[in-house]
Amino acid sequence: MESGGASRTLHVLLTGPPGIGKTTVCKKVASMLERKGGKLDGFYTEEVRDRSGARIGFDIVRVKDPEGRLSLARLRSSTDAQKDSKYHVGNYSVFLNNFESVALPVLNSDADILLIDEIGKMELFSGDFKRKVMDIFFGTSKKAFVIGTIPELHKVPQQHATLFQKLHADERIKILNVSYQSRNNLPGEIIRHFS
Repeated sequence: MESGGASRTLHVLLTGPPGIGKTTVCKKVASMLERKGGKLDGFYTEEVRDRSGARIGFDIVRVKDPEGRLSLARLRSSTDAQKDSKYHVGNYSVFLNNFESVALPVLNSDADILLIDEIGKMELFSGDFKRKVMDIFFGTSKKAFVIGTIPELHKVPQQHATLFQKLHADERIKILNVSYQSRNNLPGEIIRHFS
């Protein structure tokens, strides 16, 4: 993607129910853009499952260092007391220090393609993260292209409702719903639309 001064800043945010494939679509789009010569950075969240296949939490993974993943959240029942956190979403303890150590440097990178998966309840415990996201979308940041994920509007925590209303209202941000019917075609459509 061109990052010159004349290009209009456009961002794509994907929404839809959990497990529908939002992260997969983001990763495909980011990979396709990187192959076209874009400079990519970002992070994504990935489910962690136990041996029986039950979900026990989430890791945060930096695009540039997938082996250096850190625990983002774990079921409270599976975390020992030393690792427990004062931040909780449902049955999960959220490890804010781990999240910030991966996400905050990413948001300061000079990449022209930025993958932010996701802007959600767990991530928004970080005031620094929220401020940087606000700057990227509404402030002085000059990111050429952001692809990310957000929760469905009716599932947004009340304390963050204003942020998500602004994201939905901004004409420079395209919000797409991911469904079982659309998820396989979305990466190609996004690339065609924004290339």
